[in-house]
Amino acid sequence: MVPAPSVLISLSGRSPEDVAAVRGRLEGVVRGRGYEPRFTTDAGEAVAWAQDQRFEVSFVDADMEVHAGGRIWRLLRPVIGPRMVLMTRGRRQDVWFEALQHGVAAVLPLPPRTRTVRAALEAAVGPERRS
Repeated sequence: MVPAPSVLISLSGRSPEDVAAVRGRLEGVVRGRGYEPRFTTDAGEAVAWAQDQRFEVSFVDADMEVHAGGRIWRLLRPVIGPRMVLMTRGRRQDVWFEALQHGVAAVLPLPPRTRTVRAALEAAVGPERRS
């Protein structure tokens, strides 16, 4: 049996309720599309995973920071490339434009809606992978 391809989901730790709600919605859609979600709220762990493993898609919170104070998505963008889906709270056009200019597959507003998560998955891997 071939294991399901993995999807990285990294969220900044806001309130536990916020994280649980967003996590539940993302993981539900990801599993429903035939992927195995790998979830973390730890920036160091997300960086290590992304550098050591191949993920079909990586959902990365734009607010997540690494220890040096930089944004994790800027550090991971060269590693993940067009398989990154950047998630952001609010309409931060500067982040949206920068991310899309640098080849991020999609920018997803938080909290996510099921149909936008599905669309972001398709933008990152193409419409051919469906369960």
